[in-house]
Amino acid sequence: MAAINDILIRTALAAVRKDSHLRVYQTAVDGGIREVQYEGKWMGGEPRNVIATGKIGTPVAATSIGFQHIRVYYVTPDNHLGEAAYDSGTGWYDGNLSSKKFAVAPYSSVAAIFLGGQTILRVYGQLPDNTIQEWVYGGGSGWTVGSNLGAALPGTQIAATTWGKDPFHLRVYAQDANLNVFEKTWDGQGWHTGGLRFANKIPRAALGVTSWGEGGSLGIRLYYGAPGNVIKEKAWDGTSGGWYDGGFQEACIPASNVAALPLDVLRVYLQNGTEDTAVTEYMWSNGWRVGHAALPPA
Repeated sequence: MAAINDILIRTALAAVRKDSHLRVYQTAVDGGIREVQYEGKWMGGEPRNVIATGKIGTPVAATSIGFQHIRVYYVTPDNHLGEAAYDSGTGWYDGNLSSKKFAVAPYSSVAAIFLGGQTILRVYGQLPDNTIQEWVYGGGSGWTVGSNLGAALPGTQIAATTWGKDPFHLRVYAQDANLNVFEKTWDGQGWHTGGLRFANKIPRAALGVTSWGEGGSLGIRLYYGAPGNVIKEKAWDGTSGGWYDGGFQEACIPASNVAALPLDVLRVYLQNGTEDTAVTEYMWSNGWRVGHAALPPA
């Protein structure tokens, strides 16, 4: 029990996968970002699995191209963006974004995506003026400041997903000052306000998103913290439909964060109180079920 109690109540959560191989990132009480691995069995999550250290309570975002390239983003003790980078054959190292000293609000969340299976990156955080800012990597210019997506609730969670190529399709989700969860969209011709917008009485509600396919086979799943200490789901299937309430509704600890991985096996990670601070995995298989009750170090 001592080892699992190293994991923070309301730990940050992020996840990536390559086929059935999984990586989940969670935070310890000292700001350490720990990697948990699934390679036929769950392992990791120990102090020796720390890949970076952020501020106490740092948010965490992760994105990958398979496991050839993994990038994990967080907020440093002096409120700048930090990057932990993994490249196959090299291992973990401090990424170039860390040296740029891009300042964010002390309460900023963070989201990140690789575009089109290429080493093109977008990272999103909140500035001290409460707007959502994009930072861009790719095209030979290194890291540069991208678009500003406008004002949001101070301390809002931020979630992002992407699909396609030529053009890329990007979606960013956050919460506004009236507590509405909203969507920003990029489909090759600038940023626009998307079709998803719904009221949520929980301020700074947890947000996590995943997607798969494109066009008529597109699936998007947005997971969010809802009243009553539950994580719920909004769903989009195909271009001809619209957003609807999904079937995921699972109890969580107050203000649990949430992360998700896409099909072929849809997975959701949250804290529900199992073994105090352990992260629980849910899997979709003709219905939602617990995939693993308590991730390591439990």
